[in-house]
Amino acid sequence: RRSSDLDFMRKPIIGITSAWENDPNLQNYFRNCVSIDYSKSVIEAGGIPIILPTLDNLEVIKEQIKILDGIIFSGGADINPTLYGEEFKNGIGVVSLERDRGEFLILEEFIKTGKPILGICRGHQLLNVFMGGTLFQDLKYSNREVLKHRQDFYPDMPVHKVKIVDKDNILAELYGEEIFTNSFHHQAINNLGKNLTPIAISSDGIIEAFQMKEHKFFYGIQWHPEMMTARRNTDMLKIFKKFIEKAAAN
Repeated sequence: RRSSDLDFMRKPIIGITSAWENDPNLQNYFRNCVSIDYSKSVIEAGGIPIILPTLDNLEVIKEQIKILDGIIFSGGADINPTLYGEEFKNGIGVVSLERDRGEFLILEEFIKTGKPILGICRGHQLLNVFMGGTLFQDLKYSNREVLKHRQDFYPDMPVHKVKIVDKDNILAELYGEEIFTNSFHHQAINNLGKNLTPIAISSDGIIEAFQMKEHKFFYGIQWHPEMMTARRNTDMLKIFKKFIEKAAAN
């Protein structure tokens, strides 16, 4: 093979989870979809993206995982609150039982591999719930005055500061003590899951990032670095480059 072909083959393969959605124009017709920004970010950082469908077939999931060097749990619908022991409260949005079930199966199997895991927005919250944590079903239940965490204008516009509160992680390595981020969520972490360490917090006290320190690469990030990366924010690209670097080292 040509050297360029070999260079291409050495790039790590990154799975990206997708949403399970009902087509509003056709009854009983469902589709998987995910923002192209995740794939753009993985490619820009040097990886090969693979979009994962929503499945509950464990045998198929195990075979999919064999070809992956890392995985991104993407953003999307709210997580079913019964998964963290709560009844539905006013303010909760759309939930996806199929996606919850499928992503829990994927995560349960993938975490056994020790390969890099990155959760973004919903994915950040999913990792926390999987590890036994809980969420505020809506930020109004946090009992504090909060910033505007769900912006409704430019996807890459920074809207609030995030303070990095722990020094032993990639965010501190890449950004020092503070970073300015976008924000697209109405839920947030309440109680942190087992073995997770908060590493970044917004000025109103919302946990914006965590890690599992004993894992090679297990990070949850509440904002959307892929939106910023796909629109040429080179600072946010650094997160994906670090993720790809760890995935390539498997």
